[in-house]
Amino acid sequence: MRDLLDTIRAWRADGQAIALATVVATAGSTPRPTGARLAVSEAGDMAGSVSGGCVENDVVYHAQEVLATGEPRLVHYAITDDMVWEVGLACGGTIEVWIEQLDAPASAPSPGSRPGLQAQLEQAIDEGRLVAQALLLDGPGRPGAKMLAWPSGATSGSLGDAALDRQVAADALAMLARPRAGSRRYEEPAARVFIEVFPPPPHLVVFGGVHIAIPLTAMARTLGYRVTIVDPRRKFANRERFPDADQIIPHWPGPAMEQLDIGPTTACVILTHDPKIDEPALQSLLGKGAGYIGAIGSRKTHAERFERMAQHGVSAGQLAEVYAPIGLDIGAETPQEIALAILAEIVAVRRGAPAGFMRDERPAPKHKKPHPNG
Repeated sequence: MRDLLDTIRAWRADGQAIALATVVATAGSTPRPTGARLAVSEAGDMAGSVSGGCVENDVVYHAQEVLATGEPRLVHYAITDDMVWEVGLACGGTIEVWIEQLDAPASAPSPGSRPGLQAQLEQAIDEGRLVAQALLLDGPGRPGAKMLAWPSGATSGSLGDAALDRQVAADALAMLARPRAGSRRYEEPAARVFIEVFPPPPHLVVFGGVHIAIPLTAMARTLGYRVTIVDPRRKFANRERFPDADQIIPHWPGPAMEQLDIGPTTACVILTHDPKIDEPALQSLLGKGAGYIGAIGSRKTHAERFERMAQHGVSAGQLAEVYAPIGLDIGAETPQEIALAILAEIVAVRRGAPAGFMRDERPAPKHKKPHPNG
């Protein structure tokens, strides 16, 4: 949803009605996961994807029907006997797509009134706040009814039944701890509900505004990361070098940590090759629960660095958190290629890539073949 908001708002500004198609269930091999979306404007323009191209034309047809009637619908797609003449998925899986007209948030809500659910959702996404949305596919209420659930336990909206609202709110709250999306069936009352968590964007923190950090920042932004540059050297940490960075912190790692919220969706890379910055950065990050910590340097550099840090009380277990040498071994040579290798490793770790895909089975800075990013 996050990547579609700018387009949706541009269409709204043009006065167009908008339909939103969402993959609410999948089975077998499918090109797009649950939660994938396609926005369709009244003029027939498209943004996003629900199948990578297999069924988009048919979804657009249904979207135009939804805009004409105002009635949402659930559409099922599966492999067909004759892919030449029928719509289906060439990969052999099945998907269900919910298609609805997207309400436009009120431009001027009345004083004291609470924004509508769509406005609340979009505001939470814009501000990077964690929220879950429940969509009623079938049940006691009106299909398409929605409810938002927040980490505090508060909810907004209703699925049309108080007992169902309580059950779904509890499930949504549990899902907030591990963001995902999926459809669930409930027995009392009988209902089917699609629940989706909208987490904050992943955060990339770069210690060292060196040359590699410039293409790394641009690539990370393309993948939806929020990017922070940390470097006490102002000639490295400035807007001229990093116009796309969300935040630039021109401080040493210790003070900079006071402005950072490190967690499972945070990836931290240390690029300076300067022990005065690298080692305090590592000491500040270890044990904070970051999703990824990587440090640039040769194996010899890391061995010496870790020996010095061990003398200051940093344990071998903590040092095992560090991916070093940094980045997947793709034979990278240029700053752009090294940035690609780093970001590829970050994505692989975030998505839980099989151990065999990585350089070895654990992020330990030893027993690795010579690596170009050292």
